[in-house]
Amino acid sequence: MSAKKQIDRIPEPEVMDDKDEARVYDDADFSRVNLSCARRIHRALGAKSGHALDLGTGPAEIPIRLCSLAPDWKITAVDASPAMIRLARSRVKDAGLEKRIRLLRADAKNLKKLRGGFAAVFSNSLLHHLHDPIPFWLEVKRLTLAGGSIMIQDLRRPPSRARARELTRLHTAGDPPLLKQLFYQSLLAAFTPSEVREQLREAGLDLRVRATTDRHLVVSGNP
Repeated sequence: MSAKKQIDRIPEPEVMDDKDEARVYDDADFSRVNLSCARRIHRALGAKSGHALDLGTGPAEIPIRLCSLAPDWKITAVDASPAMIRLARSRVKDAGLEKRIRLLRADAKNLKKLRGGFAAVFSNSLLHHLHDPIPFWLEVKRLTLAGGSIMIQDLRRPPSRARARELTRLHTAGDPPLLKQLFYQSLLAAFTPSEVREQLREAGLDLRVRATTDRHLVVSGNP
């Protein structure tokens, strides 16, 4: 019996700049996932202090959480969406972290404004938005210090639409219909671990790719 074919990827818009989408995303409770991601990044930092880069920061919840875990670190947080940067600016101000978190509106695939030299580069839920992820990986490679840490977390595409619907029911119970729709679309837009490994080979990055939950994968290591 032949193996079931993996469903094809269905890309979604690269930039979440619809105000309703940005707001429903900001209102959603991703606290458990974001805290887990921040803790994983903190473990990867290693050094007691440094400068980290967050690509696709959204409303900046992870940098804010990371600042409490790593009080001697500074973070540059990047997002291409003006709506998300506005939300992030408000959250960073409310947290009193304007001196530690620098916000920059820019495309994570083209960061000419930034020089290399970050001790850590991380990202959560950006990869599945990218139509062509290779420029992103090349920027990650360029911007990370030799011996620095990389930690990219994202969704991974399920093998079928039925499984995507099942995961949506499981993880968005009680959420607004728009958030359910966005999550389902993001699952269909996500990459599989094997696709990410191929991207890394093309970009010349030797990093580990592993599934961590029923819907997430993590890319990590030292370039």
